[in-house]
Amino acid sequence: MEVSILERVICPAMSIDDKYRTLYAALMGVFNDVARYAQERLDREALQGLIDYAMYGLGSSAGKRLVRVYKLKPTVEDAIKLLLLLNNESMAYLPKLKQIYGEIDGDKGYLIVRRDPWYDWYFKHLDFNCEEACSQYEFYGLTKELGAEFKIETLASLPRGDDHCRFLVTKVK
Repeated sequence: MEVSILERVICPAMSIDDKYRTLYAALMGVFNDVARYAQERLDREALQGLIDYAMYGLGSSAGKRLVRVYKLKPTVEDAIKLLLLLNNESMAYLPKLKQIYGEIDGDKGYLIVRRDPWYDWYFKHLDFNCEEACSQYEFYGLTKELGAEFKIETLASLPRGDDHCRFLVTKVK
């Protein structure tokens, strides 16, 4: 019996940025594949429910960690910071462009998204209301982790034909 000695293969080193971009691309790909699969098999209402549920889970899961790590408080300003933290992950693909920002005007906060890879690459190709999924599910799941209730109103959106999305954030008293 002949014994052969195998040569070990070592995984190439990856930067944190490469790891992040790879995992983010995988997340976007899985979401897209599941949404396309569901779109072929579900009616529009059931598809919307599935997407809303997934977006709520994404917001809530990310919110738990982000609120703890960044020590965010239940204020409108910190709600905007939280929305920026979550949405800036989308901009990993567009790092040099200022595509997303927040504004505060007293007890009102605004999130402005000029361009969003999720919308460009996936959402506009699927038959569901991404405006609802973002503002009423993802953002609600995220901001509830602050320990207060926030109202999020869509003032402008890409699906409506606007050149950006703009959300008004207020704290429910």
